[in-house]
Amino acid sequence: MKAALWALGLGTLLLTLSAVPVGGPRDLRLAYRHSPCDGVVLVLHDGQWGHVCNQEWTLAEASVVCRQLGCGHAVGAPKYVPLPGEMVRPWLHNVSCRGDEPSLWECSLGAWTQTECPHEWVVVALCANGTFREIRLVKGRSPCSGLPEIRNVNGVDRLCGLHEEEATVFCRELGCGPALQAPRQDVGVVGKYMTCRGTEPTIRNCRLNNRLRRGCDFQHDAEVVCSGHMEARLEGGEHPCAGRLEVRRGLTWGTVCDADLDRATAHVVCRELQCGSAVSTPGGAHFGQGSGLVWTEAFHCAGNESLLFHCPRGPGRQCGHHQDAGLRCSEFQLVNGSSSCEGRVELQVQGAWAPLCAAHWDLADATVLCHQLNCGSAVATPRGGHFGVGDAPIWPDVFHCVGTEPYLWNCPVTTLGARACAPGNAATAVCSGLPHALRLRDGQSRCDGRVEVSLDGVWGRVLDDAWDLRGSRVVCRQLGCGQADRAYDAPAPGSRALPVGLSRARCLGTETRLTQCNVSASPLVPAGASRDAGVVCSGSRRVRLAAGPHRCAGRVEVLHGGDWGTVCDDGWDLRDAQVVCRQLGCGRALRALGAAPFGAGAGRIWMAELGCRGHESALWRCPSGGQGPRDCGHKEDAGVVCSGSVALRLRGGTHQCAGWLDVFYNGTWGAVCSNALKDISLSIICKQLGCGEQGWLENRPVHTGLGTSWVDNIECRKLRNSTLWQCPSAPWHPRSCAHGEEAWVTCAGLSEKMTQDSGETNCSSAHSCPGEGMLRVRGGKDSCSGRVELWHAGSWGTVCDDSWDLADAEVVCRQLGCGPAVGALAGAAFGPGSGPVWLDEVGCRGSEASLWNCPAEPWGLGDCGHKEDAGVRCSRDRGTTARPPALGWASGAPLTPPTALKAGNLPMTFCLVLGTLLVIVSLVLGMQWFRGRRVCQGSRMLGSLPSEGVYEDIGVVPTGEKDEGPRVSLNLALEEEYDDAGEPEQGPEEEDAPLNPAGGVPCSLGPQAPAETEDAACPRT
Repeated sequence: MKAALWALGLGTLLLTLSAVPVGGPRDLRLAYRHSPCDGVVLVLHDGQWGHVCNQEWTLAEASVVCRQLGCGHAVGAPKYVPLPGEMVRPWLHNVSCRGDEPSLWECSLGAWTQTECPHEWVVVALCANGTFREIRLVKGRSPCSGLPEIRNVNGVDRLCGLHEEEATVFCRELGCGPALQAPRQDVGVVGKYMTCRGTEPTIRNCRLNNRLRRGCDFQHDAEVVCSGHMEARLEGGEHPCAGRLEVRRGLTWGTVCDADLDRATAHVVCRELQCGSAVSTPGGAHFGQGSGLVWTEAFHCAGNESLLFHCPRGPGRQCGHHQDAGLRCSEFQLVNGSSSCEGRVELQVQGAWAPLCAAHWDLADATVLCHQLNCGSAVATPRGGHFGVGDAPIWPDVFHCVGTEPYLWNCPVTTLGARACAPGNAATAVCSGLPHALRLRDGQSRCDGRVEVSLDGVWGRVLDDAWDLRGSRVVCRQLGCGQADRAYDAPAPGSRALPVGLSRARCLGTETRLTQCNVSASPLVPAGASRDAGVVCSGSRRVRLAAGPHRCAGRVEVLHGGDWGTVCDDGWDLRDAQVVCRQLGCGRALRALGAAPFGAGAGRIWMAELGCRGHESALWRCPSGGQGPRDCGHKEDAGVVCSGSVALRLRGGTHQCAGWLDVFYNGTWGAVCSNALKDISLSIICKQLGCGEQGWLENRPVHTGLGTSWVDNIECRKLRNSTLWQCPSAPWHPRSCAHGEEAWVTCAGLSEKMTQDSGETNCSSAHSCPGEGMLRVRGGKDSCSGRVELWHAGSWGTVCDDSWDLADAEVVCRQLGCGPAVGALAGAAFGPGSGPVWLDEVGCRGSEASLWNCPAEPWGLGDCGHKEDAGVRCSRDRGTTARPPALGWASGAPLTPPTALKAGNLPMTFCLVLGTLLVIVSLVLGMQWFRGRRVCQGSRMLGSLPSEGVYEDIGVVPTGEKDEGPRVSLNLALEEEYDDAGEPEQGPEEEDAPLNPAGGVPCSLGPQAPAETEDAACPRT
């Protein structure tokens, strides 16, 4: 009994001590801001400063803090946003005030303890005498338009639910004049962050709603436009960086007189539009006449302003729309040549000029650049540092132009994983210049199309009267496009037809320029000449890969004589495919496929029985058996998969828009490294996957299941990169980053569409993919047996039987609602299908909700023909028998974590539990001591009773949580062979392993377990 009384007294003492705070002077201040009257609340206690931690912090508590500091009344308590790496040092927890107390110490104070505190519970006080209100409009085209934000203590709140009154105060305080446009009233916004009458001089005089301090999302954001807003745009041009200059003031657009646009102002407009520098300023409504107002103010820019908004303005000239100003900008320039139309190619990167790598630069790319710079057509691309090397590092962008694009950024661009360019290997271009320049328009390449000629800098049509093959020879020679294949009459362009440049062109065929022929330069259209001259040169031959998931995988198609056709798979092998991949700049050939794996093409079959050696520069350089034989139809079209074929996916998350970020390259999946991944890169990744416009990195356990990490240091550029493939990075390497640096990405949205680039079909949920027509079986006796067909990218396709087994068939049967699978059939058992073979190497576990959730090769990149189409046979039992839920999980119910103890109660709770335990132990020991005195001579059996009693008292302890799932009994008895003094004998992992939440056996049970497969699923045996 003495021990029991001693333990009871000790517990009581501990409980008493825990309720008594340690003494010491107290103080209070607001920190982290320039003003002493707003900031994070810090308290001094026992010689240490620390944060106040409150889950519920209202204006009542903040008012007491402001009053104690002599800072007036409280006007707000916005959320706290810590600096990167900043530590929270909690000191005082759970403060509660009425609001009229003279100091914080008169309020109800919780525990003084340094237990953990979430960042969002750290409290902030904003007082009337402070300077916390820093307002701005963001994501607009000038400081006087955009989304309204208030910069608070070390953070920002974006405002939603504002009305015209609040917008008016915003514009007034910014010095931007009256508000012309306010955010819409969104029914999803219950209240407002702030309330103004509209007459206040600043938002300091408005009232904050402390309950709505959380920033709103993008769906509730809306733009505020003030009357002082100003922005520029270019309209009517052939690309976004050329056209008629139009300026918006407030909400009104108007044009500018060409006499008022000088070179300095032109450079500022190009800079504002992210279009590089000004190339020319054509006047006289060169890009067509505008409508509406013509501004009578002129801009007087110095040339170094970032926005037209910042340029001084003064009176300008008065003119009509026939004198509308035009502007051509370019992020590209030709330097170190004899004129602005030849030289080293440079592009503007983050405000500086850098040479472009010449690794894949050709005449088609140069042709687009020459057109873009208004320099005619490309004549040559000299190599070997012909125009010098420059001082800046060489930029690795690779353009894949056809030659018909109006702007270089309209061409496919690949930059991700590009190797560093060799020093001095800069791209060059020599353009023809405008005098007597030629170009071909509306064709399939730079060497076929409708003929246009430049006379004195003005482009015009060439009419078809007297046009024949001799004139075509001159055009092909002048453009460096080889021999003339044919001449034809081309339809005249539509409503925006150019004036007539030349007519009645009679050539001998030996002239070097078209203007040397016997021609008429009359602008009148002769009778019967309603069409234009057309040319097809031998240099127009092209190859492309069609109907694949990427430009480097698909059906081989050849442009010949102006018409597209296919290649027969007779004699088609990897050496032929190697030529195609090299010609397209797609790396090396991985697969040479036959039997129309990407679907049947159309048109002529141009080539068959190819005999390439693999080193030829173009497919038509290879020996060939000519056009395809009569027995070679489009069902035998050849296909190619090159190493440059890439795909993207998120793997291992709870939905399709979260998981490990993987990229498919060189025929294998590999991880993407998290180093240098910024918000802009994550946004591009999520948009490419159809998963919203925002994403973020998350820390996950160090295990991805992939042995390859393909790419590191990805740095996407704002505005100019629309897919991940266009983003600069370190070169491709199978060991790009260390283990633990792989990127886990969570996107803000859920995918609602299929994206070809991703290599997978992303859906809003596991059950939304199999809608009507998304999956079907054909060729069987009923709707529950047959060849498996999928709808993807606008067409039906089949599934390859490689690795096809009963687990895969089980998923298909469940998706069809046809009961369990009874057969997984291969070898086109239900007849060969048609269209693409969409999936190959499917690896379902059997528990997936749909076939889209199973790992497989990227869409359309298999190596099967339709003779290997997979099929299923289901039991046709359409009952609703459900699979048993996974062990320890409630069926269909989300996991609910145990309720967390409040931080302020932890010391009290700890002491209470400790004291109670000491009392119980003391009572037990006292009883045993008393019993021992009476039966100290008892038998050996009776001496063991205390131990048995302890074991009898251990039972099932209720958790206090409702169990909505089926109860499962676990046999915890030890087997006879078990040695409780050592380790259990190693048994079969698949039988005794605990189940994971998905209902399967975990893939890894120890260091010797097999590595996780690429799809984060267990390998099948």
